[in-house]
Amino acid sequence: MKKTQSLLSSVFLLSVLSVSACKDDTTPGTDATDMAAPEADMTLLPDLTDPPDLTVLPPDLTPVCGFGQTFSAGSCTCDATHPVSCAGATHCCAATQACLTPGPRGETRCSLPAQGRARHFMAYDKVRDRSVTRGGLCAMSGVDVLCQDQWQLTPATWDQQTVANPPAARYDGTFIWDDNAKGLLLFGGLTILNNTNSQTNEMWLWDGTTWTKKTPTTSPSARYAHGMAFDALRKVAVLFGGVAVGGNAIGETWEWNNTQWIQRTTATVPNVRSDHRMVYDTKDKRILMHGGFVAGQYSRETWSYDGSNWTQLPEDTALPKRVKFGMAYDENRQVTVVFGGEILNGTAAALSNDTWEFDGTKWTKKTPGTPPGNRVFPAMFYDAGRKQVLLFGGDPINADQTKDLWAWDGTNWTQLY
Repeated sequence: MKKTQSLLSSVFLLSVLSVSACKDDTTPGTDATDMAAPEADMTLLPDLTDPPDLTVLPPDLTPVCGFGQTFSAGSCTCDATHPVSCAGATHCCAATQACLTPGPRGETRCSLPAQGRARHFMAYDKVRDRSVTRGGLCAMSGVDVLCQDQWQLTPATWDQQTVANPPAARYDGTFIWDDNAKGLLLFGGLTILNNTNSQTNEMWLWDGTTWTKKTPTTSPSARYAHGMAFDALRKVAVLFGGVAVGGNAIGETWEWNNTQWIQRTTATVPNVRSDHRMVYDTKDKRILMHGGFVAGQYSRETWSYDGSNWTQLPEDTALPKRVKFGMAYDENRQVTVVFGGEILNGTAAALSNDTWEFDGTKWTKKTPGTPPGNRVFPAMFYDAGRKQVLLFGGDPINADQTKDLWAWDGTNWTQLY
């Protein structure tokens, strides 16, 4: 028994010695190689006696300046075209503008164009996220004149643009986004005030920087008060109707494919018309056309065009017949929105500020709390950046043209400017 205990004690002692030996092998300072390493690392330390020059900020640390500002000499200052510094020096406005309080979304704001306008054109640039307006009739001391200026509505504010070689002043033309050319396409209109025989069939493209006149070999005849929309599926701009030289309305269908105009012959042809509106319905992949003077009469007709034929959709007798109104397709909510214009009450014409929506099947009258005032010839379009339908300007008839800007969210109108 004693021999067994002695044997076990010897085994235990050997185990302890063995473990101790393993621990000693890993004890710091026992390896000559480890001792040499710190000295080698120390020789690689950078020279800190001469720190780098930090007066020039790295690109990712350069401050983001406000609208109309540029970063110079270590701070944000007004640029050459926006010399008016706004409160707190957070942004700058053009010399023709005044600084305004922040908008409903807290956005920077500079004042609107000096003159109100109607029968102008305005469209949203999907690439550059801004809306451009040009043309129309402006009020100058109570007298209508052709508008000569060009403005863009950026995500921040209004900004006047100075451009070289723009189209001649005009009104009652069409202005739409052309997805083929990645720019805004202008066609037709009237170029002389109060002259019904000054129609043009000029076509111009605005690419965000430059106006370029397009000169196809074949083109629709000169006209105004026509409708035009871009078919995003078939990649063509579709034009219908308008008033030709001599005052006669037209019932032609044309398509522009960024290379040539092609006149389409369809089995069903809508009656001649003017002062109607056209949009592209992204949900049902078709062009929609509504209202206008149809053979000289007020209309509430709604037509669809699929690239092959026109189809008249069922009428809603609760919907007023109207002309000279605003219409836009809300791509976010997938409904067509109609506002205002001149409607027919019985046998009498009257200005309106009602709002209606078409979901592709039925019309619904909306009841916003505070809508824009009565008017004809407003510009109305969808702003994809804001995801809202916007309405700008128009003619209230009993006063000068307006210059207010409104946003529609499907329930209420909100005045932005």
